Amino acid sequence: MLCQISDITKGVISLFVSGRISAEDYRIRLQPAIESYRKDWGKVCLYIEADVLLEGWEFGSLAGSGEVQFPQFDALVFVGGPDWVGNSVRLLGPFMQGEIAWFPLLEKHDAISWIIKHSQQ
Repeated sequence: MLCQISDITKGVISLFVSGRISAEDYRIRLQPAIESYRKDWGKVCLYIEADVLLEGWEFGSLAGSGEVQFPQFDALVFVGGPDWVGNSVRLLGPFMQGEIAWFPLLEKHDAISWIIKHSQQ
């Protein structure tokens, strides 16, 4: 499940994720928000807060069908989630086209400061 929450600041797409994220979540919620923010703000910054129940993407969404193709972003911060989220960000971060960071939920304030700073550059 992926849902948009109140923006933490102007120009930052703010999301909450839990369980399995589907291709429908991507098409209906994430992709339109990204397109709108790129048009309105000229860049895409994402704040994604996850709970410990996050399992990742539904397998069919990523099975080579091309349903989910994460668009370019300028900055993305993950907050919380299970341990594998932080490990994945550290592992994949160097291969991403934008700036990316992960913060434990207890450091949510630092994550918000990080994404605000990147949204204003």
